[in-house]
Amino acid sequence: LAFAMTLGGARMEEFRLPLGQGIVGWVAEKGEGVIANDVSQDPRFLGQVDRKTGFRTKAVLCAPLRDNGRVIGAIEVLNTDAPEGFAQEDLDLLLAFGGLATPALQRTRTFSTVRNVKTAFQEVVQERYRLVSGASPLMQEVIRLARSVAVAHSNVLLLGESGTGKEVMARAIHHWSPRAEQPFVAVNCVALTPELLESELFGHEKGAFTGAIVQKKGKFELADGGTIFLDEIGDLAAPLQAKLLRVLQEREFQRVGGTKDLRVNVRVIAATNRDLRRAMQTGAFREDLYYRLNVVSISLPPLRDRREEIPALIDYFTARYCNEMKRPLLVLDPVARERLLAYRWPGNVRELQNVIERAVVLSPGPAITESDLPLELRMPGGDNGDLTLPGQTIDLTLSLSAAMEVFKRERVRQALEAVNGNQTKAAQVLGVPRPNLSRLMKQLGLR
Repeated sequence: LAFAMTLGGARMEEFRLPLGQGIVGWVAEKGEGVIANDVSQDPRFLGQVDRKTGFRTKAVLCAPLRDNGRVIGAIEVLNTDAPEGFAQEDLDLLLAFGGLATPALQRTRTFSTVRNVKTAFQEVVQERYRLVSGASPLMQEVIRLARSVAVAHSNVLLLGESGTGKEVMARAIHHWSPRAEQPFVAVNCVALTPELLESELFGHEKGAFTGAIVQKKGKFELADGGTIFLDEIGDLAAPLQAKLLRVLQEREFQRVGGTKDLRVNVRVIAATNRDLRRAMQTGAFREDLYYRLNVVSISLPPLRDRREEIPALIDYFTARYCNEMKRPLLVLDPVARERLLAYRWPGNVRELQNVIERAVVLSPGPAITESDLPLELRMPGGDNGDLTLPGQTIDLTLSLSAAMEVFKRERVRQALEAVNGNQTKAAQVLGVPRPNLSRLMKQLGLR
């Protein structure tokens, strides 16, 4: 229980007590009014409040505050000098006042919550869009195109290597669009099996399958009026491609196990690091779905092609993680900065972000040094992205498949080391889905 005390116009500091302690705590817990005209004889009275405020309380009048029958707090009046104390009429008046005060308190709380959420949202927006406001000519053109398409309702296809910031760009387009006040819902199309993904996207009816004990709304329903972001769309299973096509064409679908058509007004932004044209040629991706998604396509350039942005990103991530970890701002020594600027960043912005986070965690301070960087940035060839394997030469008598296995094992090991064994982050650095990395590690004997 948290409460503040006021005497005249002077607001006293906030107090915190376990629910049920003190007269006000008892009222908040029991929901009953109290008249205590001699607090020295009332075991519920807490003298610590008087000791902290300097009051000498003689009598207390306290009433619960209710909202739709539920106790949401209490209001208390202290008598510090009058000898007559309080009467039942005083309690009745306080109860009536509480009934009038509750709606105002609720409106104030709602306004405060909305204001805090809006402020937090604006901070997140500002942070995210710093990552898509790069100074390179390539990114300036991307942003110009994204802002232009944002004001329309057309579907957008984001193309680019893993880690280039496709979800950040999708959120930016949503933020710049007329749908900005509506939901933005993100779905990773490779995070779940096709069966689970269908339920995730379209929802299911009660009893649709084993374990479906209640009806569940899908992501499309939750995104109604707003934007749904479908990441890794190139990995969508064929049956789901057909169902998605219907949503794009008809703006309607059925929940799993349902028979009722549900209509939605949703903008679709899809993203992939795959070559969808090649996937169409092999039959892995539907041509009609491709053209429905690809009304406007935006290609995000890899970080190595917009190197002008690396210094600002380094400084941004360093400041961000120092702030999160509540440590003084670290600087980069010249050698470490040179390594970071020279590296080719195959994992793009996400890899850079992970490297800086790791360095901030490991660095004893006051500067990030070369020793705080992952092995691949320090090893020979790390300055140009060539994957020389330290201390290891591939036997030229090996078959191509055997040599590839040696290379894969070392590259996966390096990626895991760079992110302290975090398989999700390693998968992002390597540009492969998390389940694929687990299978690959098992095949390579790394687990």
